[in-house]
Amino acid sequence: MQPMQNSSERYDAIRHISALIDTVRDAGSVPFTDKCSIERTEMLASLEELKNRLPVSVSQSNDIVARAQDIIGTAREKSKKILNDADRMYALKVNEHEITLGARTQAAEIINEANKQAEELRKSAHQYVKQLLISVSDVLSESISKVNNNLKEIDTAIDKE
Repeated sequence: MQPMQNSSERYDAIRHISALIDTVRDAGSVPFTDKCSIERTEMLASLEELKNRLPVSVSQSNDIVARAQDIIGTAREKSKKILNDADRMYALKVNEHEITLGARTQAAEIINEANKQAEELRKSAHQYVKQLLISVSDVLSESISKVNNNLKEIDTAIDKE
């Protein structure tokens, strides 16, 4: 296993993962089982290096999704609170005969406004999440492209042999 690279080379996480897979695949078997024996310290150090060297955007993707869910949840809570407030205001005014018509109109306006605000919050949250996910997708696409280029280089090297 040789994931470490010269400081002039760019870190290649896929190559590192492949090295870890090869290490496990080539590890000595424990007789009569599907278990294997590997150097724990070396494997843990290599896994720590992989974790620490992954692009920030990969580790941030979970945070992005969690924040998006929080934003959507907050929008739903605000919408529900606004609707509950509107219902309470409506119930108070129903008993007052002269104000009943005005209360119904006002309640409908509040509900419409609450629905508009909730929809705007949901749209904003979805747009924000979409932009963040597009950014993550771009980074991942670039990484996949690099992996494909590396595979082509390996195929070329194999063909030359």
